[in-house]
Amino acid sequence: MRDEAVTGVAEIVADVRTRGDAALRDWSARFGDGPPERVAVAGELDERSLRAVRVLAAAVEAVHAAQRPSDTTVSPIAGIEVERRWLPVDSVGIYVPAGLVSSLVMTAVPACVAGVPRIAVATPRPSPALLATARELGIDEVYAVGGAQAIAALAYGTETIPPVAKIVGPGNRWVTTAKLLVSADVAIDLPAGPSELLVIADETADAAECAADLLAQAEHGTDGQSILVTTSSRVADEVLARTNGRVRIETVRSLADAVQRANEVAPEHLELLVADPEALARQVRNAGAVFLGTTAVLGDYAAGSNHVLPTGGLARGTGGLGLEAFLRPVQFVRATPEALAAVRETVDALAELEGLPGHARALAVRT
Repeated sequence: MRDEAVTGVAEIVADVRTRGDAALRDWSARFGDGPPERVAVAGELDERSLRAVRVLAAAVEAVHAAQRPSDTTVSPIAGIEVERRWLPVDSVGIYVPAGLVSSLVMTAVPACVAGVPRIAVATPRPSPALLATARELGIDEVYAVGGAQAIAALAYGTETIPPVAKIVGPGNRWVTTAKLLVSADVAIDLPAGPSELLVIADETADAAECAADLLAQAEHGTDGQSILVTTSSRVADEVLARTNGRVRIETVRSLADAVQRANEVAPEHLELLVADPEALARQVRNAGAVFLGTTAVLGDYAAGSNHVLPTGGLARGTGGLGLEAFLRPVQFVRATPEALAAVRETVDALAELEGLPGHARALAVRT
């Protein structure tokens, strides 16, 4: 997080937490947004758009339904049973950048699959298409509010917006910084900031395809990264000519060097446009999503893989949004009287070792 973003966002978050709706109105006006309010979910998509939304939603549902973790029950000691159940979170606040219908699908559909009972959407200047998509998905709680102030409202609640248990969704660096700041008080999915794409290309790559993919991700704004790492000077020169300096181009001696560079960057999206992408993929360790011989746009609009992914190098330690983000494991422990007696010596010894005699007494009174 950049210092200026942290300072600015901290002021907004604290203000919304203290003054609620009044602060939302003031900050929204300062940033040129309309009044922060709950908006009616209404309208219809044209036939072509509706078909596209339904195809994407079905793909996202299929991919994420298969991700549901299994509940487990284990008896590690005779008479003791430990059960782990995956339960949906009580409420989710979804942040959707202005007009990004696909991001609403990517976040709302898994929440529905998980069985989350309350789904609230915050988005700046909601378009008719986004509201119609929310209606198609069965989401009826949508607020016209964006930026760090929206994240603060979802985290702490205002007179208009009740707080949620978890906040998910992508955003710019201000939104991402706000999510990190409120994460001490409310769960978040992951910092999913400005878009990133790194393309590894060899001599067999089509320069026009490389350039088109890099420029596609650059459409999301100047905060992101579009990087080509190639072993081919021809590909480098042709991509440079097609992109007019809008992307970063790096030439390396070998594909091993290229994949090492990718693992260092840990990009949100990684494309392998090489002769044998399957072989190269086995060397990839750090990336949000990897596209083997094809375009990352598939992940944005069609494949059903989630496009809410870690950015800023965080793919080194975390993955993208999945069904488990809308669930949490709860443990249920059972024990028979005989099992309590059997483990008393273990409990007594560990309680003495740690200087916590009350732990020993709590078991002793039962045995």
